[in-house]
Amino acid sequence: MVILVTGGSGFIGSHIVDKLLEKHYDVRVFDKMKPLCEDVEWHQGDLSIEEEILEACRDVDVVFHLAAIADVNTALSHPDLCVKVNEGGTVNLLKASRAREVERVILASTTWVYGANIEIVNEETPIPMPDHIYTKTKIGQEHLVYTWNKHYGLSYTILRYDIPYGPRMRRNMAIDIFARRAMEGKQISVFGDGEQGRCFIYIEDIAEGSIAALRDEAKNEVFNIAGDKFVTMNHVVQNLKQILGQINVKREPPRPGDFRGTRVSVEKAEKLLGWKPKISFSEGLKKYVKHLSSEASE
Repeated sequence: MVILVTGGSGFIGSHIVDKLLEKHYDVRVFDKMKPLCEDVEWHQGDLSIEEEILEACRDVDVVFHLAAIADVNTALSHPDLCVKVNEGGTVNLLKASRAREVERVILASTTWVYGANIEIVNEETPIPMPDHIYTKTKIGQEHLVYTWNKHYGLSYTILRYDIPYGPRMRRNMAIDIFARRAMEGKQISVFGDGEQGRCFIYIEDIAEGSIAALRDEAKNEVFNIAGDKFVTMNHVVQNLKQILGQINVKREPPRPGDFRGTRVSVEKAEKLLGWKPKISFSEGLKKYVKHLSSEASE
């Protein structure tokens, strides 16, 4: 089986590539940036150029579609680029996939599509109107792969990831900021009561959950891929104290409109795919702090 990973040089994509290679798949990466791994075929390209993605899809069986504007701040400051890449690029990929007779497209979506939902959400939870341009484009991507299936019979799987953390993560993500500042003895700011949080998921668990989606049971289905515990900012601070000892924490006033977080069910993925997260948040944070320590000593 030949598998194409768009965005395969990025944070999540590179870990999926690693797992695919471990399982002896024939892997191809479509990305502007060179892949971290040398053992893959690299198609350097841009999703906005139809000919480039069409060539990358030649003889491909399955596509993991991760190439996107994933930084919400970039999406907010450049909304036109976000729409062009996330939705326009997905149209180009779907056209190429149909032309090359790809069997299935597996889309990397996000639990942000559930909005500020205070209940436990599952895949049947209604999707509200988006309150962020990034979320709007991710919902748009989901609509596109769904309608392509209805119009042209192209199979899909939608994976709604919660917030990932681990090696290769962006430096502006909360867990990285907290961990680095704590390790450097710098002040960490916790806003409001600190009970806002996410179902953070370690990157290896996301990669394993993504590979599980190759099963036939995942065809034309939507799955949440998230941590099984809701982790608040207070829990993050407590875990860092357990790992590093005393850290410098400052309590700040709540920020207007700060999202409290959504509790995400992964029961469907466990039932149909035999997947559930294996790495607890405390274990994953220890692994990440160790990684940062080794990185600093190099």
